[in-house]
Amino acid sequence: MKRLFIILLAAFLFACKSGSKETEVPAATGEKNTTDDNGSNTTPAAANPYTNTIISVEGKDLSLSGSILVDKDKKNLMAGAPYRGMITTSSGADNEGAIFRFVFDTKPGTYPLTGMSFGRGKDANSQQFGGILGGEEKIYDSKVTLTECKDLGENSGGGHKWSISGTIENLTIPAMGIMLMDKEKNHPQSIKLNKISFTGITFDDNAEEMLQKAMDELKKRNKK
Repeated sequence: MKRLFIILLAAFLFACKSGSKETEVPAATGEKNTTDDNGSNTTPAAANPYTNTIISVEGKDLSLSGSILVDKDKKNLMAGAPYRGMITTSSGADNEGAIFRFVFDTKPGTYPLTGMSFGRGKDANSQQFGGILGGEEKIYDSKVTLTECKDLGENSGGGHKWSISGTIENLTIPAMGIMLMDKEKNHPQSIKLNKISFTGITFDDNAEEMLQKAMDELKKRNKK
């Protein structure tokens, strides 16, 4: 339970960190205010200025924002792939969201997925495919192809910041078992994601050490 809390905390912290600059909206958009039938001034709603993950499913492209949490793979699931990555996306219009886990190295290549999940809808209409946080961590046949791994230089914590881009194609995710127990719900047995592409997602290669330092510093402050 403690490890799960740390993972979720880290995911939140690093998602905020990586997205803080990238989601900044320009001060001037060039759009003009319009007047509605009642004479009130209205401003067009701004579209999300930054999406880096596109999921093609059932003939529709979902444009979402994705962030990644990376740590060292202590289980050594695959030789030559020392890192574990967990990409988490934002939610779409129908509450769609996904998690993809994989092991990899900081160079282009094809690497195995180690977990996956996709959810949509909410309340009585919710559907969940794959496990929470991607499900059981193991080597799956499905692959992620990293098309670019760019070293962005040293970060402020003794490591390096990286940017990665890649794709996952023809990914079929089975329904979560508990979802199939409700026979009246008519939950699909699986879902096929035709293609997932992500571009310019950034991470620190020493994220664990940076998080531990931050937690140690927090403990020191709480003792004062």
